[in-house]
Amino acid sequence: MKHEELLSEAILKINTASEALIQYYRVLEERIKQLTEEVDQKKRLLSSIIESIDIAVVFFDSDGVIRLINRASENLFNIKAEELIGKKEIPIIIKEDLIYPANSKKPFYAIVSQSEVLDSEGNKIGYVFLCKDITRIKELETENERNRRLTAMGSLVMKIAHEIRNPLGSIELFANIIAEDLKENIYGDYARRISSSVRMLRNTLENMLSFTRGINPRKTLVYLDDLINEIIGEFRDLFSRVGIEVQNRIKKQIEIFLDSSLIRQALINLIVNAYQAMPDGGKIIIDAYREGDFIKLIIKDNGQGIDDEIIEKIFDPFFSTKDRGTGLGLSITNSIVKAHGGRIEVKSELNKGTEFALYLPLR
Repeated sequence: MKHEELLSEAILKINTASEALIQYYRVLEERIKQLTEEVDQKKRLLSSIIESIDIAVVFFDSDGVIRLINRASENLFNIKAEELIGKKEIPIIIKEDLIYPANSKKPFYAIVSQSEVLDSEGNKIGYVFLCKDITRIKELETENERNRRLTAMGSLVMKIAHEIRNPLGSIELFANIIAEDLKENIYGDYARRISSSVRMLRNTLENMLSFTRGINPRKTLVYLDDLINEIIGEFRDLFSRVGIEVQNRIKKQIEIFLDSSLIRQALINLIVNAYQAMPDGGKIIIDAYREGDFIKLIIKDNGQGIDDEIIEKIFDPFFSTKDRGTGLGLSITNSIVKAHGGRIEVKSELNKGTEFALYLPLR
């Protein structure tokens, strides 16, 4: 009986230990499951981060074999990850700060680096190659340098323009005097041509000065019809020689507060633009009328017109379709009108002509 009791007691202890062992195993199993989920979560997070960054990441194992490549690498090097995994080289050529992808003709500027990858015990398990595209940064640096040079050039141009403007004014004055004294003589015609050419040159200088010093209108009451007739009179001799007719169709006198010298410059730019668009002669029509709280001033020609592909660029500084143009005339005109609180609209059709509409506020 005593032996049976001992056996029963031993079996009970074994069962108790077994239950405890099973319970411990379940706890351990649950803990392993939690740790596995945490590791998987961290792996997914790390993978998401690597896939999301705009830096190319390529991991090589200790044998120099590619084991990981992110999406930025695929886009930057124009390759597929499955084509590169298991290989030992990235299909690129590095020359100084330029990267030449083998699958693309277009190189790009980049910062590259290479670092060893160590395990928790400090043993080398491979290395990672990093590449950052800095093409946009290089472009901004180039643009900044260009702007710096333009600023310096602008200061120089302003000084030169000031020095040239006064002598040109004297040349134009004396040319007009000679033209008046010799108006019945061929030399009078020559003098008028000199005056017209000087006027064109002075207008170019005014555009350059306006571009460099900024535009600040000083408004006074202006009779628009008188201002336009005055400008037309200045161009009458030039236009008559090249077969251009100018019509002022403004039906009544319009009073408006403007900076007359600035608006004069803007109108001359548009008239010169129309003149250059009609090398074989043509017609320029000028009209103005009230439209709401604005005066709508129209300058229309029947010249060569403007291509749809470039019409949105014509007000950009330095944009010109002419070999010798400065590309400032229309840009300055637009700036002058905006400085008055107005706007410009343009309509054009190739080989039929162009119409500029200036909206100038009455108040």
